[in-house]
Amino acid sequence: MLSGALVTAMTDGIFVIAAAAVLIVIAASISRYYVVAIIAALVGGGSIALDRYADVGQPPPPAAGDSVRMGFHGSPVAWSRLYINSAAASQPGQPSNVSTLSIMGNNVSEREIKLDEVYFLRDLDGTKLNVQIGWGGVRYKIRDIRPLPPGALFFVVSDPLGRADGGLSASEFLKTWATISFVAKYNGTTQTIEFDRQTVEAALPKP
Repeated sequence: MLSGALVTAMTDGIFVIAAAAVLIVIAASISRYYVVAIIAALVGGGSIALDRYADVGQPPPPAAGDSVRMGFHGSPVAWSRLYINSAAASQPGQPSNVSTLSIMGNNVSEREIKLDEVYFLRDLDGTKLNVQIGWGGVRYKIRDIRPLPPGALFFVVSDPLGRADGGLSASEFLKTWATISFVAKYNGTTQTIEFDRQTVEAALPKP
């Protein structure tokens, strides 16, 4: 059986890795190597979430200030800023195509969170864009996720946008997705985050 000191050290180390992954993602928002950063964040976030399920004791959740320092806002689930991802190569000097939307979540409460429904909403016509939860580089449907323990860090990734072989160009994307809402329903409550055009344009992949 693992000692308390070893468990604490392991947990602290994993949290540092996850925090570093988040910083990689933020830095990559001005880089064209966006997918690499997303994968790094998924690995880091998955480590935290899976560590909470491991039978090695339940460490206390991160302090509220941790989420703020990492760019998260809100409660009982704190959410990061919007990420607009690209998996398609673009011509030099041209904006990368948009493939998916994503956002990171952190259960900052002291109780479990059971996700019931999570999606992005196109404000133009109310179209829903379904999502999956990313842990450790693997995506899971919302209905397959067990309750998230206090402190769990996870990644929400949307279904692909546009063409399977290339996504949507920035101009195509802005025609219909210029304003976006993110909706999360859990534990009998609904959280909605609205992203205006200025926010969406700032999150677009850079050349």
